[in-house]
Formats: sequence, C-alpha cells, structure tokens
Amino acid sequence: MAASKYEIGFEVISDLVDSDDKSRSRNEATTRLHLIDRIIFDALQWPREQCTPEESHEGLYADYVLGLPKRQMIVEAKKEGTYFELPLDAKAREVSLPALARGNGNLNAALKQVGGYCTSRGIPVAVVCNGRQLVAFIGSRVDGIPPTQGRAIVFRSLAEMKDDFQTLWNCLSYPAIERRHLESRVTSETLPPPPEKLSRRLLRYPGVKKRNELEHELRTLGEIFLQDLVKDEDFKDDFIEKCYCSSGALSQYALISKEILKNRYAASGQGVKKTVTSASDKKGVSKDLLNAVLAKSVTKRPVILLGDVGVGKTSFIKNLVAVEASEELKRGIVLYVDFGREPALRTDLQNYVLDSFERQLREKHQVNLASDTFVRGIYHGDLLALREGIYGFLRESDPNAYRLKEVELLASKIANKSGHLKKAIEHLTTGERRTVVIFLDNIDQRQDDFQEEVFLIAQSMAETWPVTCFVTLRPSTYNKSRRQGSLSAYQNRVFTISPPRIDLVVQKRLEFALDQLRDGGLSLSGEGVSVESHLLREYIEVIADSIERNPSLAECIDNVSAGNVRDALDLLTIFVGSGHVDTGKILEIKIKKGSYFIPLHEFLRAVIYGDNEHYSPDNSFVANMFDVISLNSSEHFLMPHMMDYCLRSSQSPHSEMGYALQSEVFSYLQSLGYHDLQISSAFSRAERAKLCDFVMADEEAPTRLRITQRGAYILRKLITEFVYVDAVVVDTPILDEGFREIIADVRSIEDRLDRARHFLGYLDTCWEDAPHPDGGFDWPSVSSALGRGIEEVSRRLDARKRER
Repeated sequence: MAASKYEIGFEVISDLVDSDDKSRSRNEATTRLHLIDRIIFDALQWPREQCTPEESHEGLYADYVLGLPKRQMIVEAKKEGTYFELPLDAKAREVSLPALARGNGNLNAALKQVGGYCTSRGIPVAVVCNGRQLVAFIGSRVDGIPPTQGRAIVFRSLAEMKDDFQTLWNCLSYPAIERRHLESRVTSETLPPPPEKLSRRLLRYPGVKKRNELEHELRTLGEIFLQDLVKDEDFKDDFIEKCYCSSGALSQYALISKEILKNRYAASGQGVKKTVTSASDKKGVSKDLLNAVLAKSVTKRPVILLGDVGVGKTSFIKNLVAVEASEELKRGIVLYVDFGREPALRTDLQNYVLDSFERQLREKHQVNLASDTFVRGIYHGDLLALREGIYGFLRESDPNAYRLKEVELLASKIANKSGHLKKAIEHLTTGERRTVVIFLDNIDQRQDDFQEEVFLIAQSMAETWPVTCFVTLRPSTYNKSRRQGSLSAYQNRVFTISPPRIDLVVQKRLEFALDQLRDGGLSLSGEGVSVESHLLREYIEVIADSIERNPSLAECIDNVSAGNVRDALDLLTIFVGSGHVDTGKILEIKIKKGSYFIPLHEFLRAVIYGDNEHYSPDNSFVANMFDVISLNSSEHFLMPHMMDYCLRSSQSPHSEMGYALQSEVFSYLQSLGYHDLQISSAFSRAERAKLCDFVMADEEAPTRLRITQRGAYILRKLITEFVYVDAVVVDTPILDEGFREIIADVRSIEDRLDRARHFLGYLDTCWEDAPHPDGGFDWPSVSSALGRGIEEVSRRLDARKRER
C-alpha cells in the first residue's frame, strides 16, 4: 500500500533531523535549497508549480508565494545563521507575536517584513523560516487587529517539527491549508471589541468641509504662493537668497530637550568606522563637505546626505551649489536628479538617470553628446585605431566606405549609453579640467527598495566615473541598509542635514510670498482663479503678524511639524482658505481695522480637521490619544501613560539620546495591567502618527523609541484644549452606555461645549479604574486644565452674545 502524503512528509522531516549537522554555515540561497525547499515542497507537499518565487508587488519581493490561482501563504526565508531567540518552553506552541518580537531584532524585522507582504497582497498565512526554526501567523486579517499583534505557532528546531509534525502539517501543508486550521487556532484569543464610535453613526464620515468661493480660491492662491512658487526656475536664485535657513539651528519652541534635537541622527553613526558628521557648522557648510564637493577628498564611494523627510535637504543642496560653492563651481558641471518631482519606474532607473544627465548636459552646459565634433573628440583614440586596422586602406581607396566604418564605430559607442556618458565625463574632467558633481535627490520620497537601487547606481558611478556623487537618504533607510542592504558592503562618508528653525523658515517663506504679491511678480492667468491677489496678501499678512505676536502659534507649527519643513508649510496652506475658519470675517476685520489676531484655537481647528468635516485620525496631523481597541475603560489612558513614560525617559540623565528600550516601555505598561494586544496597538498608532520615533540600530540591538516633538505637544498641550476633545470625541469609543446615549452628533457651539463636558466627565469616571503610577501620567491635572479651558470658551461665548 502506497504511503500517504502525511507519512511521506513525516519521513522527510525525520530525515532532515537525522542528517542535520548543526553547522549553521549556509547562506540564504543554500539554506533555501538544502532546508527550506525540502520543508515546503517535500515535507509539506506543496507542488512546485504552486509556488511563485521572488514575486514582486509594488517593488517588494517575496521569497515564496504559495498557491495558484488562490494564493494562500508567503514564506520569508532567512539564512541559516540568522538565529531567532524563541521561548524555551517547548509546550508553548502558540506564542504572542509582540512577546516574540520584543528584544528580538532579527525576528521582529522578519515578522514585519512578511506581515507587510501578506497585508499588501491580501494573502492570509505568513511564515518566517531559517531552515531550523519556523514561525507562522495570520498576516492579513479582517478582524481589525494588526497582523503583528496576533499570535503565532512556533517551532524552535527541526526536532520540534518532527515531534509535533501533526500541528505543522495541519497548519501549513498543501493538502490542509484550505481548512484554515492555523487561523482558527491563533485568532481564537482576541479582546472583546469596544462599541462603535460616534463616527460610525455619522453620514458620509469624515466628509468634506464645504468651502465658499472665496475660501476655495484663497486655498488655490495659497498653494501657489506658499509652495509651488519656489519650484519655478524664474524664482530660484531669489528664493535661495531670501528664504534659505541654515540647517542645525535648534528649535526655540520644542517641548522635548535640546539634547534630543542635537542627537537627532546620532543613532545613525553607531557601529560605523567613519564618523557621521554634520553638514553644517557655526560658519555655514562644513569644510569637509565643501572639500567633498570640490573633489579635494578622494573617494570612490557616494557621499550620503542624511536627513529625515522634509528637513530641507533640497534647499541645502541648492544653497550649496548656488551660494556656498558657487565660485569654485563656476566652470564645474552639476548634474541633479529630483526623484520627488520627476516620476521614474523602478524597472528602468538607470536609463532614466542617464537620460536626465544627457539632457542637462545639452540644455544647461551646452554639451551635446551626439555632436559629431564632440563624439569624434572623445573617441579620437578609437578612430586612430580604426585607421591603423584592417579597414585603414579604405581611407584612400574608398573614402565613403571608410566614412561609413567610422560612423558604425561611433554609433556603437553612442549606443552604449552608460559607457558613452562615462567617456564624455572623462573628457570633460581631464581634457577640459571641469569638476563634475552629481546629486541624486529626494529618493527618500520613494520606497526603501527604490532608494537602495538608486544608491547602487550612485555607487557604480562614484567607483568608475571621475565624479563626486551625492545621494540623499532617510535615517531609517540608511540604518536598515547598513544592517542588511547595499550599504552593508561599503563604508561611506555621511553628512547629516538637521532641520532649520521652523519659525524662521515660516517667517521667511511668508515674507517671500508677500514680496511677490506686493510686486505683482506672478501672472495668475490660467490658474483658474478670479479673486484679487491682494486679498491673499491681506490674509498672509494676518498670518505673519499673528505668528510674530502670538508665540503659541509658532509653538504649534514648530511642534506639530516636528522639524519637517514640508509639514510646516502644509499647516499654513491648510489654514489658508480652510472651511473651518471664517475667512470672510478675518479679511473684513483686517481691511477695516488694519489687523487681525489669530487665536490658537482658530488655527488648531483648521489643522486638526484639515479638509474633512469631521475629525479623522487617518487624515489629520493630530492623533487621538484616547482611542481603545477593547472594553477596558482604563485603556483610554494607555497612550498618555506610554507617552508620559517616554517623555520622562528622554529627560533622564541616564537616557541615551532620549531613547528608551521598547521592551522597557512594554514592561512598564504591562505592569500597569495592560494587555499585550492593547500595548502593541498603541505602539503601532504612535509610530503611524509620528508620536514616537522607533529605531533598530543593528541586527543585535533591540528596538528603541523616543518621543517626538509632536507627541510631546499633544501630551502636554493639546489634550487640555477644548478644540482637541471636541474633535476626537467622534473617534473615541464610549464604553459606558449612559454616557454613550448623551454624547451625540451636535453642531452648535453651545451643544458642543455640553458634549465636551460630558466627555470630560466620562473620562474622569474611567480614570477611577485606571492605574495611577507614582510620578506617572496624572489625568486629574489634565482634567482640571481641560475643564477650565471649556469654561473659558463658554465665558467668551457669553460675552460675545452680550456685545451683540
């Protein structure tokens, strides 16, 4: 009688156990061939035709995608030597994923990687395997729980796979996968969900806030003058002169310590032989960076300009070329590719970069790479070799035929686009003694794999071309690539670009816009606007004057943007023409009285709601601190407890650059009685909303986190504001039935004030059952300040009514 597939699979696993040499010396490819392939195709009986190896989706490649036409499982392979620290209790086949990932850098990264693959593809089962250890979980869920916050089945060794082969087979084998045994096993333990939020009962939530014609056209003009104008080549030099702010100046309004701001990128320098240094010093651009631009420091590696998204790396480069190194680069050639403005497909990046360089040489530097004279000049040696070769006799006997041979030779050279451009640059640098500098900018706006591919292109150019090549990267990409990507093979010179002072950026940008509006320096024909631009001038004057007179506005912009210049300008643009602001009233008062003072609550309302009618955390710069995923009322304070702990940790003299170990934060919150699923959900929301920065410095180091300016601002300022609770109440599940009945959708300011009082009373009640750690988050003080704020709004409203 023939053996069953189950019996065949068991024999394969047994054979792997018996033949295991335990050397752990195989690389990923060999591990896959010798171990993982045998587990998948032989032990678990997946037909090879049911496997799509290295499947690409949105630029990301999964090692094994199993199942056709219905894809069922993704397996992420790791090399044999990548060891996972797994719980020692062999009886604990099911383990919480947050517990597995905690303090386990290798496994945590792999779980996030394969979980992301499953979520983006809609494939249910996720597996991580290094040939000896295996972790399987549900990577695409529909129950509202993030995949990496669920549970997993764990096999710590090949021996365990043999001893409990029935579980391995039932959960992951080809014959059994349709029975969804893994899903029923690991998703059974979930927290009871809270009742629906008020937002679920709102029609067309979150809705679009209606704007009148004036507000709509002011928004259009605001976008033109505050953001789009600076991209116009006609204004480039004027913009750099009037608006550039040097990087590295510390914020005057940050609610986190200056030490954290100073050490923003310090983690990126850990573990590298060559130091990560600042691109600026007190005198301006650092001498080392200028030497790199002018090729005075010999390097065969790309020079990395490191900075978070939106800190002003592009402005830094433009100022560097146009001002700091302008004299030295008068005869130089600067080739610049902006991957933020110009789309490029990942599949043809090299040709895209080369075409851009060729176009810039032709249009900006009058170097035509196809010019007959230029081509013959750079291939003069090849033409001499042709003359002395077997076709040389044609030069006298048949000049036309010889000419054709020359053309064929030169055409073949030109057809090799990369080689031809390299030869042209060699001619420019040696023959004409011109410095060539390349900048590959804004790749940080692309996905990580795109950034890595651009870096490899830059590496090839720096190594084989006579150029200095600069690449801009995000710290997260740099750190990840240093651990396991293309940067791990190189020691590059790295210069960090810290954000400028946001208040100065805002001030200069507003002044620049006002200068253009006063001078009438921009034609608005064709922009689809009919409103007079002088109204925008009046409005921007209001904003500029209010920020100067009201430090709380500058503090808000500085902290909510958290050093991101783009976000800061977005905040201004959101306010201009916002449907949540009485634009007509502001302009009327400004024109009649000569000034208008924007109160903080008016600016905050525009910022919190954005273009939505109702608050939505997915579309707002501001996170909801009181959201919950369970019926536990004390969870309303989990995020405040977490943020408070991170803030206190950042201020400790024992803190390393403001960071706390994620495992320590997790343990602290567990000690307060919170469930691991609740804590993991809070971590995810904090990372997504940019309340905390999460960093894994290298494979061996545990994940660390520290509070951001935005997180500190919401914790210390916003949660005491009526405008904040008035917004987030629709996004907060109300667990008490009595309060849920009276906290409803209301529109008038009087009703909204009453609703805020009810919401405050509800949270006060929830605090009674919440943990009260000594020296930790103190809700009563927040509640008292919030209550005073609500009553202050009520008093102002009553006073306004009496004035009428």
